Amino acid sequence: MDAPFIERAGLPETREVWGADSKTILDYLAGVTQPLILRGYCAHFPSVAAAKKSDRAMADYLLEHYSGYPVNSCYGEAKTGGRVFYNEDMSGFNFQVRQTPLGTLLDEILCHAGQSDAPMRYMPSSEVSYWFPHFSAANEAGVHTVSPVGSLWLGNKVRIAAHYDFPNNLACNIAGQRRFTLLPPDQINNLYPGPLEFAPGGQEISLVDFHNPDFEKFPRFRSALDHAQVAVLEAGDALYIPGMWWHHVESMGQLNVLYTHWWRDSAAYMGRPTNALLHAVLGLRNLPAHQRKAWKALFDYYIFDAEKGAAEHIAPGARGMLEQPLALDAAMQLRAKLQNDLKR
Repeated sequence: MDAPFIERAGLPETREVWGADSKTILDYLAGVTQPLILRGYCAHFPSVAAAKKSDRAMADYLLEHYSGYPVNSCYGEAKTGGRVFYNEDMSGFNFQVRQTPLGTLLDEILCHAGQSDAPMRYMPSSEVSYWFPHFSAANEAGVHTVSPVGSLWLGNKVRIAAHYDFPNNLACNIAGQRRFTLLPPDQINNLYPGPLEFAPGGQEISLVDFHNPDFEKFPRFRSALDHAQVAVLEAGDALYIPGMWWHHVESMGQLNVLYTHWWRDSAAYMGRPTNALLHAVLGLRNLPAHQRKAWKALFDYYIFDAEKGAAEHIAPGARGMLEQPLALDAAMQLRAKLQNDLKR
C-alpha cells in the first residue's frame, strides 16, 4: 500500500532544538510564535522510561496512576482506518463513545497490537487532575506556574483531523511515534472547516482527509500545503504549538500516549475568545455586506489594531473598558452587561 499522502508530500520539517531546560522553558518560549520541536525534552520522565521498556510496562504505569473513574473511550471499526471523523452524511460520528475502565481499554489496544485491521480505540483529552491525579507530580514539564490544564491522550493508530486550540500547548510525547502536520492560523480558508457547533472533539475540524485529500472537492488545500510543516515525535520529545495553529495529529505506534499542557496568555476572567466569535455570528453575520464592512472597521480599530492607540487620545481616567489591560472589576462589569443584554 502506498504511504499516506502527507508522508509523501515532502513537507518541510518543523524547527527543532536540543537541550531545552524545564526550569527555564517558559522564558525560552516567550515570544515564540512558530511551532518548535524540543528533542528529548521529556526523556527523563518515568512514564517515558516505562514506555521504552514495553507497551505492557506503559499500560501498567498508567494504571498505577489511575483514579479508577471510567474514561471516555472512542470505539471505531477497522474500516475507519483510525480516522476520528463524522459518519457519511455528517449526522453523527464514525465511532461510539463509551464509559470504560482504563484497564479494559488498554487491554483491547494491546490485544489488537500488530493487526493491520485493528479497530480504532482512543481515549481523547482526559484531565490528569481527575483521572491520573499523581501523574503530573511524577512527570513535571516545567509549566506549572502558568496553571496549565494537563491532559493525557492515548490510543492505537489514530488520526485526529486538523483543528486549532485557543491556548498554547506544550505536548509531551510519552509513548509511540506521532506525526503533527501544522499550519498557521491564516490558512483557515484553505482547510475547509466543518460545523462550529458539532465536531468529534468539540472543536471545529478540517474536513480534508490529510491521508488521501480530495483536491477536486477541496482544491484550496493545495495552497494550504505551501504553508504546512511536519513534526515527527519519538517518545521523550515535546512539541510547542502556539495557540490557534492548526494541527493534524497521527499516532503511529501500537500504543500511543501524549501529555498536553494548555495555558493562555490572558487572564481567565477575560473569557473565551470563542464566545466573542459566537456572539458575532448571532449579531453580525446576517447583516448586509456594507454593514458588516462597517463593523469590520470598528473591530479593526478597537480590537485587532488596538496597539495603534485607539484610546491614547482619551484621558486615562475616562478610558473605561478601553483601558489596557482590563482590570478584574471592569471585566466583571462588562461580563454582567453582556449577560443582561443577551437576555433581551
